[in-house]
Amino acid sequence: MRLIGSKLEQDYREELKASRAFHFSANSQSRLKEVLQSAGYSVGNALVLHWTPDQSEDFYTVLIEGAFLAAVRIDRSDAGDTPSIKRYELRDYLRGLSRVYQVQLLVAQDLVKAIS
Repeated sequence: MRLIGSKLEQDYREELKASRAFHFSANSQSRLKEVLQSAGYSVGNALVLHWTPDQSEDFYTVLIEGAFLAAVRIDRSDAGDTPSIKRYELRDYLRGLSRVYQVQLLVAQDLVKAIS
């Protein structure tokens, strides 16, 4: 599969850029950035692919340097709770992924190349 410059791709690229600016800019105070950095992950080329807010937790799927994914769970109600981070290889993530999510992953990987 390859990118074709569709409206969907352009919209998702803009969403990724805005999310990156919010979470991973140099002056960002994002809890997600803090959690990833404290676990030893580089956030210079990180992009949030998915965010799912729950009643007391936030779940993130983050593409790290275009090479692998981190699934992050952060408890909003208990700052003392240790966040959960699980690493996934891209080949494992791609298994059974819908076409729309495959396109989103390609857009994210392309954006990582552009900002590197």
